[in-house]
Amino acid sequence: MTVVVTGASGHLGMNLVRALVADKRPVRALVHVNHKTLEGLGAETVQGNVSDIESLTRAFAGADVVYHLAGVISLLKSDWSQVEKVNVFGTLM
Repeated sequence: MTVVVTGASGHLGMNLVRALVADKRPVRALVHVNHKTLEGLGAETVQGNVSDIESLTRAFAGADVVYHLAGVISLLKSDWSQVEKVNVFGTLM
């Protein structure tokens, strides 16, 4: 049963990936930019973006479970469009 984790290179995602791998679950980690935190864990990494349906289709292919942990955090009003794109519309995808 393949498990996909979005936001896998973030704090929550990385810890979930570690726990799933320790539980011998096959994990596919969706990473946007940086995957260094996942190196050596034994998870498959897939480059993608929660705002891009094509990359989600590739990442989710054959998956039984998806944990959606991707998100953008900012308190700046000027960052709202990016926060909304990832946290709202990325979740709707």
